[in-house]
Amino acid sequence: MKNLIKFASTIYFMDFKVDIEEAKERMKAWWDHEIIDRPVFSYYFPKKRGKLGAYLDIVGENWDLAQDHEEIENVLDGFEKRSEITYFGGESIPTYFPNYGPGIVASVFGIEPKFQSNTVWFSHPTKIEDITEYLESVKLNQNNEWYSRLLRITEYAAKRAGGNYTIAQTDLGGVLDTLSAFLGPTNIILTMKRKPEIIDTCRSIILEKLLHVYDKLQDIIDKYGDGCSSWLNVWCGKRSYPMQCDFSAMLNPKWFKRFALPDLVAQAEHLDYAIHHLDGPDAFHHLDSLLAEPAITGIQWVPGAGSAPMGSEVWISLYKKIQKAGKNLVIDASPEQVSNLYKNLDYKGLFVRTFYRTEYITNLYLPKFMGGNDGKLIFKARNWIEKQGKKKLTKEELEEFLILNGIELNNKFKKDLLKEINSSMTEKNLV
Repeated sequence: MKNLIKFASTIYFMDFKVDIEEAKERMKAWWDHEIIDRPVFSYYFPKKRGKLGAYLDIVGENWDLAQDHEEIENVLDGFEKRSEITYFGGESIPTYFPNYGPGIVASVFGIEPKFQSNTVWFSHPTKIEDITEYLESVKLNQNNEWYSRLLRITEYAAKRAGGNYTIAQTDLGGVLDTLSAFLGPTNIILTMKRKPEIIDTCRSIILEKLLHVYDKLQDIIDKYGDGCSSWLNVWCGKRSYPMQCDFSAMLNPKWFKRFALPDLVAQAEHLDYAIHHLDGPDAFHHLDSLLAEPAITGIQWVPGAGSAPMGSEVWISLYKKIQKAGKNLVIDASPEQVSNLYKNLDYKGLFVRTFYRTEYITNLYLPKFMGGNDGKLIFKARNWIEKQGKKKLTKEELEEFLILNGIELNNKFKKDLLKEINSSMTEKNLV
């Protein structure tokens, strides 16, 4: 049944996902490491051909709000239009993420965000002897420009969304990452060594206020809608958040346990569920410490540039290690990697997300438990052309392959299939 909401002078009829309640029930079970009727799987495809870019905006690649801080009405107009032409499959929940840039809580502490090169930067050089007093002086009230803005924009979005889609938390950032915007990495490291009590005091102040902002924003979201989400775009029926500490890449395991891990644990214990965003090879050596913490629900491992991508065969043993520790997994994978992940990993706690170019390609790739055929036709065609020592399939060769296998397709589907086969071969060669 379609929802009807009246907003300003405009009436919106929105029915972005007809099976949303079933998807939410599966996600509730997933957080608790349980399965209702099948594994969870999140996927998207554009309902209109040639509209794949809409998917990228849906999952948070839109920087409009970061560039124009008050432009929420037009931004939501665009989100709703893109959602109408996006198919939210499986456990993908329509969600709007207010993207002010990674770590916007730094602006609550008085740093003016700078949008540049498709991201947001925060910098406010502060002397060590002044930092504690500065952080303590920050008040979370209506006179605080960014605190007030986050509350106001979130409430506007939550009211407008109602039950039609979820409003995610903005990207608040991490404790040491926020402190780094004031002191810089070098000064933080030196102060950890010479005057660790200053770092401890700063961490305590930042964590307390970060959690306060989180609670206030989620209170607003809960008032008007159902559920919790974030830039990670993994829906939760209770309070959750993707914790992060990019600064941990600069810490050895001993200092990570001393200066970073306690805040992550405190944050996780403040929530009902918490996924840790482990970003890049320099942070990888902290994995064992994270896995040992009961309060941390799961891990999203992001290998970083120059490494095999998420979902790659290379990471299967690592994923198994994470699952053996009883943690959930969040993996963004390319379409050709999906079937291998579900074949090799425990379904419980496994969240895999991907996108497909067209509905036809979606039906070829979907896992069997979703009514698909695990991409067998695409893999068969790829193996056939590879045996001929080639890295690309031509139109003529596709025709030959289809005839050999007794397959008849219209020209539109042939075009889709050819593009997908060649794309998957390129992805394979990049790994």
